[in-house]
Amino acid sequence: MTARLRYRSPATRWLECLPLGNGTLGAMLDGGTASTRIRLNDETAWSGSPASEASGGLLDAESAAACLRAARSAVEEADPIGAARALLPTQARYSQTFLPLATAELIREIPTAGYQRELDLRTARHRTSGTVAETGAERSVEGGAVVETTFVSAPHGVLVHRIQGTALTGLELQTPHQVLEHSCDADGGELLLRLPRDVSPTHEPDAVPVTWADGPGDSLEGAVVVGVRREGATTLLVMATETTYAGLGRPPHGSARDAVEVARRRVQAALGLGWDALARAHAEDYEPRFARARITLGTPHQHAEVAHLSPPERVHRAEQTPSAVAADPGLLTLMFDLGRYLLLSSSRPGSLPPTLQGIWNEQMQPPWSSNYTLNINAEMNMWAAHTTRLEECAEPLLDFVEALAEAGQDTAARLYAARGWVAHHNSDAWLFTSPVGGGHGDVRWSAWPMAAPWLVRHVLDAVEFGGIDEATVHRMWPAVRGAAAFLLDHVRHRENGEWTSAPASSPENAYRTPSGEEAALDTTTAMDLSLTHAAYTTAVEVARHLGIEDEVVHECRERLPLLPSEPAVGADGTLVEWARERTSTDPHHRHVSHLFGLYPGHGRFSAQAKEAAARTLAARGDESSGWSLVWKGLLWARLGRGDRVEAHLNLLLRDAESLSGAFAGGVYPNLFAAHPPFQIDANLGFPALLAEAVLHSHDGIHLLPALPPALPTGRAEGLLARPGIVVDLAWAGGLLTTAHLRSRSGPAPVRVHWAGRALDRVVTPEGIELQASDFGDDGRP
Repeated sequence: MTARLRYRSPATRWLECLPLGNGTLGAMLDGGTASTRIRLNDETAWSGSPASEASGGLLDAESAAACLRAARSAVEEADPIGAARALLPTQARYSQTFLPLATAELIREIPTAGYQRELDLRTARHRTSGTVAETGAERSVEGGAVVETTFVSAPHGVLVHRIQGTALTGLELQTPHQVLEHSCDADGGELLLRLPRDVSPTHEPDAVPVTWADGPGDSLEGAVVVGVRREGATTLLVMATETTYAGLGRPPHGSARDAVEVARRRVQAALGLGWDALARAHAEDYEPRFARARITLGTPHQHAEVAHLSPPERVHRAEQTPSAVAADPGLLTLMFDLGRYLLLSSSRPGSLPPTLQGIWNEQMQPPWSSNYTLNINAEMNMWAAHTTRLEECAEPLLDFVEALAEAGQDTAARLYAARGWVAHHNSDAWLFTSPVGGGHGDVRWSAWPMAAPWLVRHVLDAVEFGGIDEATVHRMWPAVRGAAAFLLDHVRHRENGEWTSAPASSPENAYRTPSGEEAALDTTTAMDLSLTHAAYTTAVEVARHLGIEDEVVHECRERLPLLPSEPAVGADGTLVEWARERTSTDPHHRHVSHLFGLYPGHGRFSAQAKEAAARTLAARGDESSGWSLVWKGLLWARLGRGDRVEAHLNLLLRDAESLSGAFAGGVYPNLFAAHPPFQIDANLGFPALLAEAVLHSHDGIHLLPALPPALPTGRAEGLLARPGIVVDLAWAGGLLTTAHLRSRSGPAPVRVHWAGRALDRVVTPEGIELQASDFGDDGRP
């Protein structure tokens, strides 16, 4: 079964284009015939500067203390509306925006006869081809075909595009930004540009959409360089992008002229190497990483039935059946491969972490500014990094957290008079840490100072999976310690035994007050307490790993036994979301924040809490946005409910453009996932969901713990379990056939579960083999 997205016609719009990327440089290709457009993104192309956060003014510490006192007092007096009003002055304006950079249009001709374009996920190459009727010496290759092949090289930092069998007759470079210099013809081109000082989000309709300035440090400048080399009927193009972005939270450095020099050197070096050397380096860098993990589903007959169909045709065919999963299990394999491909393409060591759209955005005012949304989306982007063995892809998030922790110290002291660091709902490449909203934002998403504990949880995950070196753990310790220190000051334990984190919200939900008003704030929430428990646990465990003991670790260790380790259960049998039982204004809300402790948290709920979690998910309903479907699917997987996992997979495998409703997830023609509109979190989270259905390791290693009934036969290769165990699985008829486990370091004692039975084994680097019969006399559950 091939891991390809294949189409028989060019893309006519962005959501039909196919993505390439190397973590920094992103491209969307339409595979056009008379001309082709390569839409370029650079991960460092952001509006604004480090000065943007304070551009609308920041509240001073004394005023902030008064606001916080007033909000806490109002919450205690059962006046959540007054509490929300008291917090409005603490809001800064908004985070900045990840922007498109430029478009390169190549004028040449691809015949429409036999036309095909495809993205090979195994090789990260895009290929467009068509067949010519006449095979003249200058227009023939591979028996009369005209072929274009494109990849984005991580080793050399360039996009490489080869045209065979037809001539490049023109080249155009365009940008939505201010053009400083421009030169372009069929022999190459250079574009120097200036990005905006400010871009407002679309949910701020009264703000100026785009603001420009030319003062030093007001905004970024950048460049695009295209080099061309011709050899007979073959043309090699190399493209590079560069901006004056100097690093997380740092002011822009240099000018567009500096940027063009850097980009020009990369292009010239790559042209000097030529296609063969560039292609070889790209393959050696990418292909072994992608090949580390694989899940294969479905039968050869099922694969043959759909081999001639494009992805949207397969989605349409599958969703006409009672179960898309049963009709085309190979679609799940394709989505698994695509998610890992997109993660490898948008997140590499030294790069920024993926935004809401990865590194692919076509709009100057993209949805939600294509920023870092920290109340789930940025974190979900990394959920598959360890389980599917792309640990290096998690490094950019750790770098971001390290820098954000430093930036958030002032915000913690100024707004909360607290130690440590804080970040809220949104951030950007400039390390925005304030609450957003500009004095009028809804507190259900603005008043949430809990990003830090969620973010540093990724450090503990990396330690538990064995996917982080000791130097990086040491480097991350100040961020881990600071997240816990903030909560030691912010979350208070009352004499009556109750906890308060007021003013607390449960992103992004609201409840109905006794007077019928919508309110979002309470004395605490289930998510606040779950995140606090996670932060203290992370600090204690990482400190133990490093051999550190200090006052913060001591305080965390003292408080942990007092904190609830799971949410309370209400009278209706569901988990309580706020401080006490309340009536949600949206019982089917897409966020399930109060289930954080089940996933991505430790997952070790009591039987009563697991039952309540199942009731909570059932009451919430299945239908939701793409990322929410993935999160709910993962929660059901943690509960061992393969049938409910299957239901959520079926909802994901839908044509997003045929759906109605503000939050109805599916996939677009290029298999990008819909919030709607497009957000990459569901794509990047999907491999984690499929992996969790066949392998758990949060409380021992569980084989096939939540296998969907429609997937009775399959294989999983190269998945990773805690504490660094590589697992290969095969199953048939819904039953385990073989499992191979090997340790990536030394011998590791583990408990392996299958079908309600458990074995204790020591897994070595050489590996051990298990069969169903090892778990019982007849090899059956």
